[in-house]
Amino acid sequence: MSYQNVGTPRFYVDLYSYFRAIGLTRDEPSPFNFGLNPTNQVEYDFFHATENDGSFFTFKVLEGTHIDLVRNPIHNKTVYGFFGHNFNSVNVRPRVKINIPNVEDSYGDGSEIVNWLATDIPTYNGFSMYETVHALSGDKFDMFTFRLRSTGTNSGTVKLGSLFMGTYFDMPNSPDLSLKLSFQYDGVKIIQTRGGSTLSNATYTKPADWGDGGAWQLGSDEDGNPVSNLRSGRRVWDLSFSYISDSDLMPKVAATTNLGSGDNEYINPDTNTAYENSLLQGTDFFSQVWNRTLGGHLPFIFQANSSNNSPDQFSICRFDMNSLQYDQVANNVYNVKLKIREVW
Repeated sequence: MSYQNVGTPRFYVDLYSYFRAIGLTRDEPSPFNFGLNPTNQVEYDFFHATENDGSFFTFKVLEGTHIDLVRNPIHNKTVYGFFGHNFNSVNVRPRVKINIPNVEDSYGDGSEIVNWLATDIPTYNGFSMYETVHALSGDKFDMFTFRLRSTGTNSGTVKLGSLFMGTYFDMPNSPDLSLKLSFQYDGVKIIQTRGGSTLSNATYTKPADWGDGGAWQLGSDEDGNPVSNLRSGRRVWDLSFSYISDSDLMPKVAATTNLGSGDNEYINPDTNTAYENSLLQGTDFFSQVWNRTLGGHLPFIFQANSSNNSPDQFSICRFDMNSLQYDQVANNVYNVKLKIREVW
């Protein structure tokens, strides 16, 4: 069975880019990049005097931002990713916590997606991803705190392309058998001269490197150098999903709250009643993915098979569509087509 076979796809939504696009971020000094821009690797010199010492960096949102923006109500998990890093070489552990103002904060327990250990440094340089449930009692937050934690007395230079903070959505089932996977070489231009000779010029043939190493690569070679990416081409998926329930595709209330909808009236200002079944707490594709990527404007991480966490399963993508179209085929049942294009 080919490693590129599509199973049940997963979409990792980049919340930093979404918050920034809708005006929820507050700029804070930090040497590192937030979002899905790992090609611009940053270096940070640190000194940790004792074990468990750490360096802290913050990313702030507007105070009072609802906590449900950073987790999917289906699984309540938040995802963190570190792309283009050398954490193994400099012996630091990455963790991220959510802060609720004047109440509490939580790192969560954390479980590995790729190359991440809760109590030790990542096994390899390259990239790491993990998911966690934050045990928080409040419903508002105002800050993420990114910590580089020492495993001893050490100093060095941390390298990091970007820090991803987001959540994920799994499609309710696998796509139809008529799916298509293409490898495009749109950076290659071929012309034929008047004399009949064929000339070729390649401006790019593969995803851009993440600093020292290749995109989506782990580890080092026998000489200790970061691993290069040898896989060429831009991946494009054409997927069709049939007979999907309307509740898996669309929010019950396509607004931030359900006030006036006749669904759940606002009863108590200390509860989340007004947000149930709305865009904020929706468990559907539109609420969790399409709306938060602004319909193809913002990139996301696509995993073609959610049950396969091999590094080659991940890609930074955008929707390559001008619109999202649902075709009704039965009562409350729809078909939908998605075109997903790898970007860098």
